Amino acid sequence: MTEPNDSAGPVAPYGDEPRIRPQEYWWILVRRRFVVLGCLTVVVATVMTLTLFTAPKYRATTTIEIQRYSPEVVEFTDVVSVDPSAYWDFHETQQKILQSRTVARLAAEQLDLSNRPEFASRKGSPLGRLARWVRSMFPEAAARADEQEEDARAPSVDYVQGGVTISLIRNSYLVNVSFEDRHPRLAADVANAVADAYQRFLLDARYTTTGQAREFLTKDVARVQAEISTLESELQSYGVEKEILALSDGTRDISEEALADINRRYTEAASRLASTRARHLGLESAPPEALPEVLASPIVSHLRQRHAEIEREHTQMAERFKADWPPLAQLGEQLAQARRQLAGEAENIAVHVRAAARAAYEQARAEFAAIAEQRETQKREVQRVNHDAIDYASLKTAIETKRKVLSGLVQRESETETSYRLSQTGTSNVRVVDRAELPQWPVSPNKRLNLLLAILSGLGAGAGLALLADHLDNTIKTEQDIVRLTPIPVLGHLPLTRRTGVVAQETANGPTCELDLASHADPRSHFVETFRNLRTSLLLAAPDHPPRHVLVTSCEPGDGKSTVALNLAIVLTQLGRRILLVDADLRRPRIHKTLALDNALGLSSYLSGNADLADVLQETAVPNLRAIPSGPIPPNPSELLGSPRLDALLEDAGFDHLILDSPPLLSVADSIVLSARTDSTTLVVRSGSTRREALVQSARRLRQARANVTGIVLNAMPEDSDPYYRTYWYRRHYGAKAEPAPEQGLEQPKQRRQTG
Repeated sequence: MTEPNDSAGPVAPYGDEPRIRPQEYWWILVRRRFVVLGCLTVVVATVMTLTLFTAPKYRATTTIEIQRYSPEVVEFTDVVSVDPSAYWDFHETQQKILQSRTVARLAAEQLDLSNRPEFASRKGSPLGRLARWVRSMFPEAAARADEQEEDARAPSVDYVQGGVTISLIRNSYLVNVSFEDRHPRLAADVANAVADAYQRFLLDARYTTTGQAREFLTKDVARVQAEISTLESELQSYGVEKEILALSDGTRDISEEALADINRRYTEAASRLASTRARHLGLESAPPEALPEVLASPIVSHLRQRHAEIEREHTQMAERFKADWPPLAQLGEQLAQARRQLAGEAENIAVHVRAAARAAYEQARAEFAAIAEQRETQKREVQRVNHDAIDYASLKTAIETKRKVLSGLVQRESETETSYRLSQTGTSNVRVVDRAELPQWPVSPNKRLNLLLAILSGLGAGAGLALLADHLDNTIKTEQDIVRLTPIPVLGHLPLTRRTGVVAQETANGPTCELDLASHADPRSHFVETFRNLRTSLLLAAPDHPPRHVLVTSCEPGDGKSTVALNLAIVLTQLGRRILLVDADLRRPRIHKTLALDNALGLSSYLSGNADLADVLQETAVPNLRAIPSGPIPPNPSELLGSPRLDALLEDAGFDHLILDSPPLLSVADSIVLSARTDSTTLVVRSGSTRREALVQSARRLRQARANVTGIVLNAMPEDSDPYYRTYWYRRHYGAKAEPAPEQGLEQPKQRRQTG
């Protein structure tokens, strides 16, 4: 693959890499299995050691039944009576009561734990002893702690409260009261004591309140009776003082009867007054002859008759006689006298009648005034009596109310007395179903469970540490890391073997290096097979014109570039091609040591013009492989590698392929100079050693130099880090030494090339 020459920018940043596939987490754990196994071993060893040294504990359980309603011995309502249906968390409330400090104190007192040998002989937990020792270092804090622990039973109460466990049995009224301790008898006794203390607590809470209510009711009945007696005395004294007569038949009071009689007479007097006044006024204005008394008078009637007779005679005589006739005149005088007598008599009667009418009017008016005054006086009396009667009625109402209260108190006192006597029977809504028995087997420590939890915890912690270590490790480990960091394809990988040395040993034939010459010394090994795969990938990177000049470089020192260059040159010779291996590392050369060459003349001598090409070419022990050592180390390697003689070497060498071993990219600029002048550049990355930042920076520098980067070789990769090479099929068929590959042509490449 040829890098685009018009792109000089940096590669894609690491943060933009694709997400890690879930299955890759498994390979991370496998690769770091020693971290997982180590953590698992430590956790399991620690947990099992603590488990073996932990004293066994026994659990005793008492089963009790808690009903919502107490037995109904009597029909009346008790003093302490709460409808359980009014709140849904009834059993949760009872659970909290069972775990309360009051119940724990009652249980501790029942068992006398402070003096019981199983409890009194204990020294307490190490943390408790440490806390007491720390408090002893500070006198003030110790004094405050002593004040808080004045109760001698506080440790036993804490012991009971801290060890009891309450569990509700679903869909029932049953509750399990459990207690754990290293003494089975003590565990059973504490569980039973807690159940008994809970029953006693409920009875005490219920009947103690009832007894207090009974005493209160007795005192209150006496108080109400005294108040009623006092009110009755006040009522009697008030009635005597105010002269209030209470009528038992429900009729009105005497004052009200008197007022009603006066009102009746007042009405009659007013009527008489009006009648007499009208008569009086009528007589005063009427003429005497119109008065009924005048008309009814016999004297007036006689005089009127005599007057009528005289007048008739006078009229008859006047018709016959003249007026001056003496008898007529005498008759006229008699007529006038009769008229005078009639008028005088009528006037006299009228005077008497008017006087009588006036007297009657005055009498009626005086009588009316007297009755009106009496009426007002009686009204004031009635108002006074009514006011006093209201106070009197209020006192009577208060007495009646007190009597009703007294009746209710007496009834409630009787009921409370009966309810209080029920406490002697011990009836309640709690019943012990099964008492705790002596446990036979310990419940803790559970060795199997602890072992299982330790294994799970150890695996979890180990996996977490392994993933954390892998996350913190910024080195290249697999081909997937390379694909994520750079678009440069991966040509292949080399397995991890023994550490590469410059010279492994001295033999009779000269110095050899196990890995550097492995392709020549042991061509059937799996290690050499990977170089054949690399050779195939390199030659097929550009099938039309395979690269003639191959520059082998690395990101950092120690990545194995020289080993790759040597073995790549050897496997190319196995195809029958003439290969020239050039040691272009003019700073720390090692090709001459591996091939046992003379380094007096070399590439530096040729580039500086001190030797010809024929002088620096040397034969090697590998057929078809010739080499040019580095020669003496020059003071200016970068300038020397940029000389025109290098181009002449690359063009006129007369070999099928030239393999150049160059210094690391990030150390010096020699490889950058060489990469710009060769057909192909191969970058060597060491698994577990090359940093990710170094790979990104190296790829960026090669791109900026417009180098033709064929691909990357992942060196020293553990076989268990790649899923493919860990499969049973691969290990079975390819794990052993492979047969020599046919030399007639190129073997079929594996599908190992990846692009970014």
